[in-house]
Amino acid sequence: MSKTTEYQPSIEDFDSWDETQDEKAIKAVAGHLTVRHIIKNDEYWALAPSKRIYKLPLLLSLNDFKRLTNADTDAESIDAVSGILAAFAGQKQADQLADEPVQVVMNILADYGETITRTQGVDLGKSDGSAK
Repeated sequence: MSKTTEYQPSIEDFDSWDETQDEKAIKAVAGHLTVRHIIKNDEYWALAPSKRIYKLPLLLSLNDFKRLTNADTDAESIDAVSGILAAFAGQKQADQLADEPVQVVMNILADYGETITRTQGVDLGKSDGSAK
């Protein structure tokens, strides 16, 4: 959900804005969008900045994997993760995810995807349990 403030920039604010201020402001915003995760019982648990916790499977079916990897757009990727979340953790979690800022959802998606990749094997090598 978007938040609004009472702040109204002046023309001088725009005139004095520079790359350093821009980078500092972007870094501050990004800091508020950080997602953390833990892994328990073959499940990926994400903690969003809103303090909501989302549970996703690390053992995906082939169909779920295809939905995630064959997405052509970010919107399709988000829909795929939302569908997996609804099936695995319930519609309430999927609905809550829809209320998160899009950057948080994308951060969860990126971290989840990276975590799935890492479970296959580190640095594209093979994990101990993978095929030889």
